Amino acid sequence: MQDADAQNPLHTDEEADTQLPRQHRARVLKKAKVLFKDGLRSVPCVVRNISEGGAQIHFEQPYLIPTQFELRIELEGFEVTCERRWEDGLVCGVQFVSEKRHIATERKQVLQTSEQALPTRAVAADVDDLAAKTSTAGENRAIPASISPVRHARQRGFGKRR
Repeated sequence: MQDADAQNPLHTDEEADTQLPRQHRARVLKKAKVLFKDGLRSVPCVVRNISEGGAQIHFEQPYLIPTQFELRIELEGFEVTCERRWEDGLVCGVQFVSEKRHIATERKQVLQTSEQALPTRAVAADVDDLAAKTSTAGENRAIPASISPVRHARQRGFGKRR
């Protein structure tokens, strides 16, 4: 068995030592920025998959990107120094060469379930019902003076002249 391995030039012990197991890559779709020249230049991109050691990023159009740059993913709130390992058209593979650094998020993505969103609409409807019940015919005592009634302008028909 060892003779077969020794005769096979494709399988060597050196290659087994240099080949590391591939890390798990999470498939994502996140907006990011490639920053270089000390943050003076930035290029928008989309992260398509990410692992602890690297990421795959897609660009909308071709750019000249340096070999080493910062990758900032705002929704996750971190940036990391990257080294470009390969590129194929508008797709680029990068390896993280530093630890992830926490940054202040510029905006937050907040998702609500429909059950969470519905009670707020019900409260608004209850306020409208309360206002209608407390006002008497011809008077708007329940509505504050700062709120004027809505006046609808007469809408013209499309293409008609006066």
